[in-house]
Amino acid sequence: MESDKSEAQCHMGFTCNGCQRRNFPGRRFHCLACFEEFNLCNGCYALDVTTEDHKFDHAMHCILTPASMALFYTKDELRRGKLPVLIRCPYCKINNFNLEEFEQHLKELHPDADPGLLTCYKMNA
Repeated sequence: MESDKSEAQCHMGFTCNGCQRRNFPGRRFHCLACFEEFNLCNGCYALDVTTEDHKFDHAMHCILTPASMALFYTKDELRRGKLPVLIRCPYCKINNFNLEEFEQHLKELHPDADPGLLTCYKMNA
């Protein structure tokens, strides 16, 4: 029973491409731009870990553990599967934009931002 609880609090089968930690707890950030599977744990995401292929301004999708999903969403919301997307600006680190707010933010404060960033979020909305 204890292993079921710990598995629900971890991203089983995933390895952080930053620190190489497997089955890590907390949030998982999945890159929407990299062609290869690329995931970061919360700590590496906060440090803006990059590689030769993964750049700091790539679009990232925040994925909660099963235990966290159960805390934040009702069973009906989970069943429908359409959960809100909250975006962090990679340039100024401001959190919790929805797609429209983020688009406006980029236009106003970061007009030279990579246009592919917004495209990735729109394609995955």
